Amino acid sequence: MLLNSVDSFIDKVRNLSVAVVGETITDEFVFVSYEGQSMKSICPVFKTTGRREIQEGGAAAIANHLKDFVKKVDLFSNPAGEIVKTRYVDVADQKKHVEINKFNLSNSKPVKVNVADYDVVIVADFGHGFCEHLAINDGFHLMCQTNSNNFGFNRISKWKSYKKKSVCIDLREASLQMNKKGKFTDRKEVDELFNYEMSAENLFITVGSQGSIFYDGKNLLRHNSFKSDIVDTIGAGDTFYAFVALASSVHSDGEVLVVPSLAASLSTTWLCNEKFVTKSLLRDYANRFI
Repeated sequence: MLLNSVDSFIDKVRNLSVAVVGETITDEFVFVSYEGQSMKSICPVFKTTGRREIQEGGAAAIANHLKDFVKKVDLFSNPAGEIVKTRYVDVADQKKHVEINKFNLSNSKPVKVNVADYDVVIVADFGHGFCEHLAINDGFHLMCQTNSNNFGFNRISKWKSYKKKSVCIDLREASLQMNKKGKFTDRKEVDELFNYEMSAENLFITVGSQGSIFYDGKNLLRHNSFKSDIVDTIGAGDTFYAFVALASSVHSDGEVLVVPSLAASLSTTWLCNEKFVTKSLLRDYANRFI
């Protein structure tokens, strides 16, 4: 049954032309080993291992996840290297100890995207400034992310003047949007969120290990997350959002959460964006749950 859903999704989206708009984030991983605690100050001490990895994240990762599934993907983004997030990762357990961010979007130029030129347009606003220069018409899919650099200042309601195909937010972003902490376990709470400055046909909420929610003002669907051997959850929400934009463009039934949830779970089985979702990887992963 699950594999049938994946195959049906693959068949329905294969001729789509897609535009991905938003910040490309360069993810740098410096692998270290823990040496202990400094004797003169309260700080941990690490030793570099010489291993370093550079990955494409943000909007570029979303585009890369979709390339194997659709006819065309165009990326509208800032040059690689303007936004760099350097993470110092313990080689023993893959846990992040320190993150250092660098932003240089001072030379960003206005970007214009005509939604009518594509079957699906995905806007990924990570709140680092690129989307502030965006000229776009109605009818796109939107993610507006809250992170440590923009906490409380990059809410989905900043896009309320646009009519959107869908919006995708996590539990923390939903709570910030409503100015109160919510669990969104009942229909009334989800309906209140849907009608609060969303201006969208479809609402998707990711609720961590509890799965995801879909609501269109009438139909409310929930889907549990697929359990995996988690290596890293960075980028899983972006993966879910990427496939939600496609799924909501071609599905009108109860399967709209299935493939996005599966793809997001698959993406937690590797470090950040060291791999991307492909048709063969997704089909193989689906077989694990049969």
